[in-house]
Amino acid sequence: MDGSLFVLLLLSGLFWSSSALSHPYHYINVRMSWPEAQSYCRERFTDLATVYSMDDVNRLVNIVDAGYSGSVWIGLKRGTLKRWGWSNGENTTSQYYNWASGQPNGDEDCVSTYAGVWHDMLCSNKRYFVCYENSGYILIQSTKNWTDAQSYCRQNYTDLPTIHNSEQNNQINKILLSENYIWIGLFLDSWERSDKWSLFFRHWAAGQPSMSSGSGDCVGMSTADSGKWFQHRCDLQHPFICHGDLKLIRNQIVRLKLSCNGNCTLNDQTGILNEISKKLKSMGLEGESKISWRKSEGGEVFHQESNRTANLNNKCGRR
Repeated sequence: MDGSLFVLLLLSGLFWSSSALSHPYHYINVRMSWPEAQSYCRERFTDLATVYSMDDVNRLVNIVDAGYSGSVWIGLKRGTLKRWGWSNGENTTSQYYNWASGQPNGDEDCVSTYAGVWHDMLCSNKRYFVCYENSGYILIQSTKNWTDAQSYCRQNYTDLPTIHNSEQNNQINKILLSENYIWIGLFLDSWERSDKWSLFFRHWAAGQPSMSSGSGDCVGMSTADSGKWFQHRCDLQHPFICHGDLKLIRNQIVRLKLSCNGNCTLNDQTGILNEISKKLKSMGLEGESKISWRKSEGGEVFHQESNRTANLNNKCGRR
């Protein structure tokens, strides 16, 4: 009969971190539903990942395990209240707007400008559009839907324009073609962040989000599509990304029962820890976990099942 041992391990977490002064990100390589992931992040960090810009999108893509090509949960889900926001994440419509008479009429979710006044339209319509960068505004005379126009501006310039005042609105109007509706960066959105902050930065994949039944109310980032966002059912199991500083976490104690064939020595505690670490790593569970022995009051780590007072030099064999 094999000799049996009880081992106590101390685990402090399973995560990879990417630090920044404002909001460090942590990739959690454990599959959970969106609500479970949200609870995990709130308990240990701040919340599920909030994404402020394309720089953040790139950081999230880079932090995910290189061997994983699926979706990871981020901190966005469908809400119940629609609000106007700008493509770059700002919410400034309470400060300045220039709607045409009778607009917005509530039927469409994306905004174009015509002769300097704004109209809501179906986001799937194909229009010319304006991009901006530090040097100013650029009219793109190629028709795209609103989402594709947004992607084009982000890839080649900075983003679709945010209009803070009448001066900026007039600057854009000067470069527009007559008798054309031109996309700007304003859109209507019901998606809300897990931490409830009012931030409107979005990075949807083509055809997303969908209003069709069963399309999903929680958002995952695709690691195989440049970090684009997709809807998923909230009960699906995905790895996820948290943001915020690591909170003080209670140590997790795991009790293991080990057995060995023939003679085995217990003197090499470091070697045994290394073997356990290799096993955790092969299961994708090592991360930055810190593993250590938990000793009894007498300083013992291992205890033979048949004799719990044995010291570390005891050997286990067949009985």
